[in-house]
Amino acid sequence: MKIAIICSTFLPSHDGVSITLFERLKKLSETGHSALCLVSSYSEVEDIYPNWSDYIGCIFDNVEIVSLPSKPWIGVKQERNPTQKSISIIENALKYFQPDIIQVEELERLWTTMFTVPGLSYAKRHDIPCIGSYRTNFIDYIEDYMPWWTEKLGKLILLSLTRWIYNQCSITLVGSHFVEQRLKLWGIDNVSYAPVIGPSAVEHPETMKCSHFFQDYYGLSGIDNTVKILFLGRLFPDKNWQFNCKYLPKLIEQLGVEKFTIIIAGRGELEDSIRSSFLNQSLSPVMLGEVPHDKVPHLLANVDIHVTSSLRETFGRTVQESLYVGTPVLAPDCDWTRNLIKPNFNGVLYQQENGEDFVEQLTKLINQPKLLTKLRRNILLNNSQNTQKNDPTSKWIEYLCSIINISETSQSLK
Repeated sequence: MKIAIICSTFLPSHDGVSITLFERLKKLSETGHSALCLVSSYSEVEDIYPNWSDYIGCIFDNVEIVSLPSKPWIGVKQERNPTQKSISIIENALKYFQPDIIQVEELERLWTTMFTVPGLSYAKRHDIPCIGSYRTNFIDYIEDYMPWWTEKLGKLILLSLTRWIYNQCSITLVGSHFVEQRLKLWGIDNVSYAPVIGPSAVEHPETMKCSHFFQDYYGLSGIDNTVKILFLGRLFPDKNWQFNCKYLPKLIEQLGVEKFTIIIAGRGELEDSIRSSFLNQSLSPVMLGEVPHDKVPHLLANVDIHVTSSLRETFGRTVQESLYVGTPVLAPDCDWTRNLIKPNFNGVLYQQENGEDFVEQLTKLINQPKLLTKLRRNILLNNSQNTQKNDPTSKWIEYLCSIINISETSQSLK
């Protein structure tokens, strides 16, 4: 198979789309397929991503990464999107590569700076499938990035654009059933669910635990003997950091400051404001910065609770990574978390946007080590009994091959 993938974001930017794309390219190479990947250039933000060029060129056998002229997206310097100058580069690269199939990630994001769906016209001219991959709830993001008086109109415009763009593709691919149902309600007619999103299962997660992990790996003393509460992900408004900054300091009123440690792993535009907000309220979080994606399982295995307050996810990669290594999760009760968390079995759900319930549930977990032990045992036992190894990347490749076969069969019957 020869596949071309077009995407706004890629490593060294650490987000779910970038990490998933990297894993897919690696698996494509290992299984003898060829890939052309066209992504935004990070050359203009080298001060933020000094190693960006490590992810350009032939990073694996038969895998070529091409960087595209880019500009800041939604006013954020490190968030990049291809410019219109990229259109001719993409067309020429596709003409030379001659793919069997094209997959475009987050079409609506690309459209906001390119004003077209890259690769779609090539696919139609050459009668090959063009898969639109729906990965992010940008419509809901409007609440986080636009003034309140423009929210309603902004959502209507983006909904119309989203429906129009994805309906032009051969298939709109989604990785969860609740997103499938949502897109169908929106009037997207070609939605296809497949279990192709998320990390691969971790083998022998118990070997990752280390009694002095933070002392040995980060030189941080006094943390390993506390209840370690981890927040993992991008430090941007869509991750609901306003909620965290408002209610996490209330733990001090309940427990003092010596019993637990707040650990934040990630980077983004809110980093400084998060740090200052907590310090102003006598809470001193440990800020680890961005953790390399291959080190994330080790980090998750050595904390006691993984907490997320995000309401905007389409899947929730970090939650699944947490469960794979046996770490319980505290999360809001909403569509995407119900897809992954069984209350009081592998985690706890609190009433979304209810700060009192959030603090109450987190306090309960901190004060009840036996409950944390029970949840961890449940998770690890469930993982060991699940004999079918979860490998969404391989399933994604199988899915694409089946789409190509269907397309070729259809053409032969014409």
